[in-house]
Amino acid sequence: MSAMEWTTLKYLEARAYIAIMIAVLGVSQMISSYFDLRARRLDRLENEANAERRHREILEERREERRREEERRRDERAQEEERRREEERRHQELIALIMASMNNGRNQSDAQSELIRTLQQTVADLQAENARLRQRNGNGNGDTSS
Repeated sequence: MSAMEWTTLKYLEARAYIAIMIAVLGVSQMISSYFDLRARRLDRLENEANAERRHREILEERREERRREEERRRDERAQEEERRREEERRHQELIALIMASMNNGRNQSDAQSELIRTLQQTVADLQAENARLRQRNGNGNGDTSS
């Protein structure tokens, strides 16, 4: 073997060694890169799943808040309706009292007649107030049977 062949052989051995090293290092880098990409993808998927879960939780919290608000409004409407019925019951009792007073007081003096006129005016005022309350509550047809 000549010196030139020997030198060429040494260069070829060095190139082969370098190629093997590059391949070995390249494979480990490829494997490392693969695992890094996979870990990032898994992290991204986990983050997206967490974001989606949190979004569902927020929507559920909002639904629950709306449900509680609707329930509170329903309770307020029921209380308002109960107050309206109570006012109407008192109004009916007052009218009955006034009518009884008017029937008993027809033969009484002018002072009692003035009282009757005052009571009649009070009844008219109460009827107007009752009508106004019904209108405000959206109950314009008026259910006086309560």
